[in-house]
Amino acid sequence: MAINGISFGNTILGGSIQSLKVQMADLQSQLTSGKKSTTYSGMGANEGFAIAARAQLSNIAAYTDTMTKINTNIQVANTALQALADIGSQLQTAANSGSQALNSAGQTAGQQTAVAEFSSMVGILNTQAGDRYIFSGSTIYTQPVASSDLILNGNGAGQAGLKQVISERNQADLGTGGFGRVTISSPTTTSVSVAEDASPSVYGLKLSKVTSTLTGATVTNTPATVNLASIPNDGDTFNFTFLQADGTSATVQLTATTTVPAPAGSFEIGATAAASATNLNAALTDAEATTSPYGAQLTGVSSSVAGVTVTPAQASIDLGAATPAAGDTVSFTFNLPDGSSETVQLTASSEVPTPGGCFAIGTTPDETTANLNGALTKSIGTLAKTSLVAASAIRATHDFFDSPPQRVDVTPPATLATATGAVNGTAANTVQWYTGDAGTGSARATSSVRVDPSVTVQYGIRANEDAIRSLMESVAVLAAVTTSPTDPNGANQISALNARIAQNLTVTPGKQNIQDIQSDLANAQTVMKDATARQKLTQATMQNIVDQAETVSTDQVASQLLALQTSLQASYQTTAMLSQLSLVKFL
Repeated sequence: MAINGISFGNTILGGSIQSLKVQMADLQSQLTSGKKSTTYSGMGANEGFAIAARAQLSNIAAYTDTMTKINTNIQVANTALQALADIGSQLQTAANSGSQALNSAGQTAGQQTAVAEFSSMVGILNTQAGDRYIFSGSTIYTQPVASSDLILNGNGAGQAGLKQVISERNQADLGTGGFGRVTISSPTTTSVSVAEDASPSVYGLKLSKVTSTLTGATVTNTPATVNLASIPNDGDTFNFTFLQADGTSATVQLTATTTVPAPAGSFEIGATAAASATNLNAALTDAEATTSPYGAQLTGVSSSVAGVTVTPAQASIDLGAATPAAGDTVSFTFNLPDGSSETVQLTASSEVPTPGGCFAIGTTPDETTANLNGALTKSIGTLAKTSLVAASAIRATHDFFDSPPQRVDVTPPATLATATGAVNGTAANTVQWYTGDAGTGSARATSSVRVDPSVTVQYGIRANEDAIRSLMESVAVLAAVTTSPTDPNGANQISALNARIAQNLTVTPGKQNIQDIQSDLANAQTVMKDATARQKLTQATMQNIVDQAETVSTDQVASQLLALQTSLQASYQTTAMLSQLSLVKFL
């Protein structure tokens, strides 16, 4: 008979040992990795929850990475904005207390500093965070601001810079005689008249009012008037442009109509030109009350109606037969291009010599009138060569930094000294200082990113925002203006310019400032901080689900492994004993 030996692999004991070895290998793997299994199938029934939790964890990681980058961009932007705010504060301090002494280049020490500060501002506005320009709005790969040299000086090939635009506006505002585009005359031997040299015109001094305490004098204020020579046709339009108190312009358009009652923005055509004019006046009064602030002055009229004429504003004072008393005054108030106003006040005086700001009382009304005319001519000339020059530079700079920029219209036969209107500058003839995104929507919305399933933050900035552009204008005008060191009015020009710059840099309620932009960015950071806090809670919950589904307790695995080792050792000992059995021993 055949006697078969013991085959380890075919025995129940052998199979048990193999199973124990497999279990030991799994437990050793779990102890090393901390995971239940290296395959999804070995994770158990809860692995589906773990997979969903991992997806949320991945999203949170992506949001965290995004917010880290956005916070970096905002920190860079805040640093840049604070630098701009510091420049503004330094400039305002210098404008309030700086020396008016001019160097050989025709600038004060403060102006020389402004040149360097303007270059710094341009560099700040061209700051990059990584590969994106932070002040370009949505066009993040486009440098937003032209070089400081190009902005101030142009390119010499047809593109005018700020200095040229200021010079052109200065010539247009001063006019041919250098009196601010007003004429002073004596219609009679006892009267003095002050009138704008052309109407409508956006340039020069704008006569606002005349007041007087002169004994026996008669004062007449005649505003600019529009005269209709004929009855307008249905659909004809009138465009009235007004200079507003802040130096900007507003246009009111009115359309002739046969509809009764006339719709908004229209006026009823009357049976005669006079009746039509009455209806136009009423419609203009209503429109100006809602679209133009108080003090707006007519600077432009265009119409499709033939024969429309405009009479310039004029004021006169007639002394008559009376002789003013010493101390009596007459005041002429003018609106300037930047929206400010100045008053020329003259006081009747019997002192010899006549003090400044006064006119001599003559022995006859004719002589007194002549003295008043001379004093008024001198005072208005001084006003034109000081405050008007400063206001003109301020307005020209605002027009240059506007979009589109504004230039003096010298279409023939007009010249700079006789021009009455403005035209838009083009890229071909005027430097475009801002080359970034020039959209009309919110600047913050130009860069928007999702930081949570239900939360987005906006952090875009444009260099042409009101607060930044206004600061650019103040620094640029101080850097661009030069005054002849030999000009007797030079110091007063700079003084008037500094006063306006200091005023423009003062924070005004309702007007955007640098801190408003910083506040918007701080709000974005707060939103991200709150989102991060919520995501950390969610992250902890999701990680707990993953851990429960996939990780093991090392203490428990170690205990199981020790017990398994004991069982396996006993199995091996039993196997060893069985392997020593023989037929002799068995018998």
